[in-house]
Amino acid sequence: MGIVDKSLWLRERDEKFRRMREDLEVGYLDPDIYHVLAALFRRRESFPVSSCSGRVTVVDAPMPWSRRGSTVLFKKHSPVGESEVLSLVRGSSPLSRLWLVVTGPIFHVSALTLREALSVLRIAREAGMKHSGVLSISRRGVYLELRTGVRLATLLRAGGFAVSDVEEVVRAANEALLEGKRRLARFYELLLKYEEEDQSSPDSPTFRPDG
Repeated sequence: MGIVDKSLWLRERDEKFRRMREDLEVGYLDPDIYHVLAALFRRRESFPVSSCSGRVTVVDAPMPWSRRGSTVLFKKHSPVGESEVLSLVRGSSPLSRLWLVVTGPIFHVSALTLREALSVLRIAREAGMKHSGVLSISRRGVYLELRTGVRLATLLRAGGFAVSDVEEVVRAANEALLEGKRRLARFYELLLKYEEEDQSSPDSPTFRPDG
């Protein structure tokens, strides 16, 4: 497949690796995800462009998917406590509606070849990331989006309405978040399983999250 400019692709891989190393050093990198990033960087023909290990957010928005007119009031990549959500329900006066939203892990990956893209997609889907596919193909690479499909949105407050059972809402949110984390762990296990020695290149950067 000759559409991808390999020299451009390699420069972008090196730049993404450098930025992620910087994020790791200053503490910006989500600790639940860097081992997965390391495994992706060890692949000879693909690298992670962006990622999230899954999160719980509380947003003030007309609808949970709205971007215009929305405000994020709370964000956490680990299980939430009832008191964290209850304080927002009782203490805020939303301009629109208050939503609790759980999203599962998501990755954007750039592959050098279509063959490599299909290999990464096969691994992701085997791990339970069924909502994954090719977004675009250009000189910059074959661009993939890997999604678990884990998502939950709950209305917390709107007008005169306020959710009455915050405990149950939080329990469901944490169950959804942890299901996404399980699929993330499975993805990592499968990346290691299918990793082959000839996928490592001497001139590839080595991502060492532990030192």
